[in-house]
This record gives sequence, structure tokens and C-alpha cells, in this order.
Amino acid sequence: MRMRSVDLHVTPRQAPGTTWRLSAQLHLPAGAPPDTVQLLLPGLTYDRRYWSAPGALDYTRHAVGEGYAVLALDRPGTGASEHPPAEQVTVDSNVEAVHQVIDVLRRGAPGIPAFRHVVAVGHSLGSGIALIEAARHQDLDALVVTGLLHALGPLYGEALPALYPAAQDELLAPTAPPENYLTTLPGRRAALYEHPPGMGPELSEYHEHTKSTVTAGEGMTLEAIYDPAVAAAVRVPVLLVMGRCDRLFGGGDVTVDDAASVLRYERKFYTGTTDLDALVVPEAAHSLNVHRTAPSWYTTAHQWLGGRVPARTPRA
Repeated sequence: MRMRSVDLHVTPRQAPGTTWRLSAQLHLPAGAPPDTVQLLLPGLTYDRRYWSAPGALDYTRHAVGEGYAVLALDRPGTGASEHPPAEQVTVDSNVEAVHQVIDVLRRGAPGIPAFRHVVAVGHSLGSGIALIEAARHQDLDALVVTGLLHALGPLYGEALPALYPAAQDELLAPTAPPENYLTTLPGRRAALYEHPPGMGPELSEYHEHTKSTVTAGEGMTLEAIYDPAVAAAVRVPVLLVMGRCDRLFGGGDVTVDDAASVLRYERKFYTGTTDLDALVVPEAAHSLNVHRTAPSWYTTAHQWLGGRVPARTPRA
């Protein structure tokens, strides 16, 4: 696997006259670049490290092993990317930044080959951003939506109250987060996002020590990702992936106990695509990738992708 760090520059229409620098890592398999790249979009209070958990839990390594290129992106205001004023970093500005990144992946740029196909793989808020982007711009070839449903679970209302200023956090304070950048209170990640029997203390520690930020602007615009019109406008194949022990989503008419329940419930939202599938990961909560069972969804997702958007497309 070859990896290079790349910077991408986007011009958000929400902040006229400005340019934001986004940091990413491009991973390529050996040999000629493949036809398809996976764009990885982390969720709220995460950065690209979510996709590179230790050992077999490293999604990036798995995807490259299946022959795909991977761009693991730090979304605006997270990780090593630029941290604009918090009020400018909203769900909508994330969507437009991701759209410009997709355009670069299709055209190519210095250090980045041009790809025929782009697949977005999101987690939680990252999944919502990918959905809106796909609905609005119709420039993705498939979506893998993890940790996101249109039904909220019993812990969802506790997620935002679990946040506090990142500048007060012992781990993040040295990075000088701007005003109204938030992160999870110490220990709250475990309570909200983990299933302890499905992970050891070393994974919980990794999870806590790789936390990132969310802005007040994102928090105030989260509802946009649940608009039924968004999922209805998606025209490409969609795979939904949920942890069986996720308590942020599910409840009421849908249970995350089995894929059939997820598919039955969500099908009424994804009316614009005839190719919708679901997968439930055992012994995993909301933050799927830090649980020991995560590789099972990596394998199944790549079997699903291979039948729709393979890493290399046969030439005529």
C-alpha cells in the first residue's frame, strides 16, 4: 500500500472570498491506480483516524487490499484540516466542500490521479453529508451509509449535551480550537458510542484519544440530513450498515436487531434507487470501527461494492 498526504483547497460559497485547506491521506494499491476511489467521511467529533483503527480494524487497509484507492478526508474543522469560524462550518458547507473534493478526484490534480468512479463511505454525520451531496449533485457512483437511520434511538438526545468546548479538553486544548468548537466530555464516547463486550479497554482508549471536534454550526444544522427529500433524491446503489447495539438510532417502527427490519423501514425513504441493501454488525454499537466485529462489515461491504462499482472496470 502506498500512502501520500495531500492538501485540497475548496472555496465555500457560504464564506465568499475565502479558501479552506482540507487535509487528507490518499492510499493506493500497488501498480497502476485503480478506476475507483472510496472517499471516507468521518462523523461528528471524528476525523480520518476513525478509518484506521489498530490492526484488523483498519478499514483503509482492508479497502486497499481489495484493490480500491482510498481518500481519507479530514472534513472542514476536523483533524489536520483548516478550522474556519465555527458558524461557517455547517452541514451545508461540508456538503459543498465534499462536492469540490469529488470534482478533484474525477479530474485529477498534482499527486492525485483521475478516477472514473467515486464511492462515498460515511459514518454518522459523514453519512448524512454524503447523502445530501449525492442527492444535490448526482456525482457519486454508490454510497455506503454507516451509523445513520431516519429513526432516532434512546441515546440520540444525549449526544449534544455530552459536548463541551474543545478548548477546555485536555487532549485538544494544545491544538487551540477556535470558539464554538466542541468535543465530547471525557468518558462520554464510551457511554454513547461503544458496546463494551464487543471491544477491549485498549480499543476504548484508542477511541477516546482519537476524538476530534464538531462546530456549533454543524450542531445547529444537523436536521438537514434527516429530510426525507434527501434520501428520496439519491439515485445510486446504497448499502446501510448499522451496529446491532447502536442506541443512537433505531426504535419505534425499526429495530437494528436484523437487516430485514432496517431495510423494510428505510426503503420508504430511499424511493429514488432500486438498489438498497442493509447489513447489521453483531456486538457493535454506533462507532462500528472500534469493535472487534468490524472486519465482518468490511468484508461484506466490499463484496457488495464489487458487484456494483469494482475497483477496476473491465475495458471494452
